[in-house]
Amino acid sequence: MTFVPLTRLPWRRASANHRSLPHHWVDPVSLPQRIDAWRHWLANQPAGHWLLCQRHPKDFCAALVALWESGRVAVLPADDRPETLARLATEVDGTLPEIPGNHSTSHHEAATLPYPKALATTSTAVVLYTSGSTGDPVRLSKRFDQLDAELAAHAKLWPLADNCVISQVSHQHIYGLLTGVLHPLCSSVPFCGDECRYPEVLAARLLEASDAGLAPVIVSSPAQLSRLPEHLPWRESPRPVRVFSSGAPLATEHAQRAEHLLHAAVIEIYGSTETGGIAQRRQTQDTAWQALPGVQLSFVDERLALSSPFLEDPKRWWQQPDRVAPAADGFQLLGRADRLVKIAGKRISLDHIEHTLTTTPEVDEARCIDLGRSDGRLGVVIALHDEFIPHQHDARHDLIQRLRAHLSHHLERVAIPRYWRFVDTLPSNAQGKLDRSLVNRLFADLDDTKAPRWLGERRSDPCSCLLTLEVPERLIFLEGHFDEYPLVPGVVMVQWAIELAGKYFGEPGEFQGIERLKFQRVLRPGSRFTLQLTRRDDGIAFVIDSHEGRHCAGRVRLQSRQGERHG
Repeated sequence: MTFVPLTRLPWRRASANHRSLPHHWVDPVSLPQRIDAWRHWLANQPAGHWLLCQRHPKDFCAALVALWESGRVAVLPADDRPETLARLATEVDGTLPEIPGNHSTSHHEAATLPYPKALATTSTAVVLYTSGSTGDPVRLSKRFDQLDAELAAHAKLWPLADNCVISQVSHQHIYGLLTGVLHPLCSSVPFCGDECRYPEVLAARLLEASDAGLAPVIVSSPAQLSRLPEHLPWRESPRPVRVFSSGAPLATEHAQRAEHLLHAAVIEIYGSTETGGIAQRRQTQDTAWQALPGVQLSFVDERLALSSPFLEDPKRWWQQPDRVAPAADGFQLLGRADRLVKIAGKRISLDHIEHTLTTTPEVDEARCIDLGRSDGRLGVVIALHDEFIPHQHDARHDLIQRLRAHLSHHLERVAIPRYWRFVDTLPSNAQGKLDRSLVNRLFADLDDTKAPRWLGERRSDPCSCLLTLEVPERLIFLEGHFDEYPLVPGVVMVQWAIELAGKYFGEPGEFQGIERLKFQRVLRPGSRFTLQLTRRDDGIAFVIDSHEGRHCAGRVRLQSRQGERHG
């Protein structure tokens, strides 16, 4: 089936039915009944803007289309953290539940629903939020004509005939929404997402696509592609047609490695929530960026300006906050023009600090951040090569002194960061960005003297999480607890496990007791450690380890407020 714009309701025209695909795939032909169930539910609800946050693409897509067909606007939060959803719930007319009540639409009920009209091109389709990497997320609206114009450009460059789409990124953001959901929907091809961010699941989905006789397209990000494990049987998997990456420039070595492992072209898309897509490249062939169809570019004094049908006002030129250098067949990105901050009246380039740090043997990547603190000093997050990771206070202190000494040859004293965080890899959101919410978590201990220092996490499934943490030297629980040999009290370790489990697994419930509790080693100020959390039917299990070995382990029995076991 050829590309059909959103305004012409492509989900109502779908005809192909891929019965050989498992249920976690979305086949557009199966959507209308789910959409109508939502339309029935919405019939008695207020009009206006509705908050939509559904993890599974099938649930998300059906609810999104039902909002559109009923004349409503979908508001997509930047993340699904409870505080974010609670704040946005006060700014909209309603919040969609996970399912449309207990209502399922019968064929008779579906026949009573009026056939939806074509969507008005100038109507607002979605409200999105920027990633907030330099400040609080900004609210932005997108009309149907903007979305359709960009989708048409994608269809022209990368048609999806006889393909299917596997997305590793969130559909709550513009890149994942367009490439992972709307483009396959407009082309009537199957797509899937959700758990595909895990490489093992990605490998399984590739085989499912092959079994169905479909050629897969992967929608990914720099964070995902840079961490592809080599031990998985990629050579035994079907070769993808292409792989997309967006959110940040992909390092050349990561692009080469991804193409080698997946045996497919890696296409990067450059753009933003405000502008939509701007340009694309396959840097294993050419490092220059080429404009997308319909996008016009201008280069003046290393600044990029553009006009585009994807912009809110296509006739006005947009000044992009990126420095560029024109190339014969496009342009090269030189870094953000707005990454200049004033400290003590002096203009400081964050890019310059980051570049200077990466010239040291210890540093893999660096991200310098204006934290907006009263002292005006900067923070920095540094991804270190494994052999340089500091595990104790003394090693961390010595590393900071070495890096500060290196910076002192290039920067004035006031420009050298004061707050340092050392990580295995830079944390990233679903779009591959170190956004403001992650920055806030990395530096939260500056204001919260009771919490461990968060340095990253890995989740292998919804019931398991491995956190990398550090004991802050200013932790309030160290005070008065063996002044000459301070250590973290055992009860604090248990409390951290319970509190963090509540954040990752939901409301923890009432404490019922502890089983199999063992303390084997003390935890000192400045110690780097991991906390493994596992959700159980009757509570949680936790394990605290460091490079020294096991520190603590146990099981906490919890009971929900309603009297049911936590789980």
